[in-house]
Amino acid sequence: MLTSGKTLFTAILPQGVAQSDPGPWRIGSKLRVTGICSVRLDAQGNVRQGVAVTKSFRVLLRTPADVAILRNPSWWTAEHLLIILATVLTGTLAVLIWVVVLRRRVEQQTDLLRASEQRYRHLAQHDALTGLATRVVLRDRLNEAFESCQTRGTGLGILMLDVDNFKRINDTFGHQAGDEVLRCTANRLLETVRATDTVVRMGGDEFVVLLTDLREPILAENVAGAIVDGLARPIPFQEVEIQVSVSVGVCASFTRETPNVEEILKRADAALYCAKAQGRHCFQVFALDQNRAPILSQSEPPVSESGSPRYA
Repeated sequence: MLTSGKTLFTAILPQGVAQSDPGPWRIGSKLRVTGICSVRLDAQGNVRQGVAVTKSFRVLLRTPADVAILRNPSWWTAEHLLIILATVLTGTLAVLIWVVVLRRRVEQQTDLLRASEQRYRHLAQHDALTGLATRVVLRDRLNEAFESCQTRGTGLGILMLDVDNFKRINDTFGHQAGDEVLRCTANRLLETVRATDTVVRMGGDEFVVLLTDLREPILAENVAGAIVDGLARPIPFQEVEIQVSVSVGVCASFTRETPNVEEILKRADAALYCAKAQGRHCFQVFALDQNRAPILSQSEPPVSESGSPRYA
């Protein structure tokens, strides 16, 4: 089927050479057709101004070679435009879905990395057995508390303590019992001090308690007495009860005469060794007399009229 202007007509090949495949002829191609024109006149034989009226016509071809392609149709057809539009929309939708999925994966990976970072930071700053802070945390918080005391005029206290005869507990009841004693000691220390104070496991059976914003030196002694009394209770382990006690060294700083945090730790450690030398199960306070000579005075746990320890 061919068109010329507004005229529609047929081009017919002989039956012997006709093929179902039109070959390179595509809709919209501009062709030159060479053949015999077969005209069909009006059945009534109408004649207008001496010319017979053509009802229809067709072109009879001999071979496909009678059809020459002058110009191929434009590729930009309505069908192709719809295909392109559908492809673009599909690709855009796929990219948007991929971006959403990728962003969600990135957020999930970021959350995992943050959780891992927090977990590793917690492991680095907290003891695996007791969950207490480590000496790294103590150093930072002690520096902060020391600076706060210098500016606000309050005091801080360091309590350094050891579990008495801890090696004998391990040798007698085993290392699992020793671990239970350390865990129970950590929990009782946390129950005794305030939430704003810091309890640190330095290693082995050695612990340190940092007391901040103290108003009076006696408050550090009250806490030390409560710790000595509270940790003297037996610790149940399996079918036995383990008798424990602690020795505590106390150093309270309320003036600018303490040069640095290192000196505070040294003084608390000296008081701890004095408490051990005095027979253990007690606390010892480090102080300075008027001549600035160190004094280690043995103290008993402060007790109120009701018989219970007094602490802040």
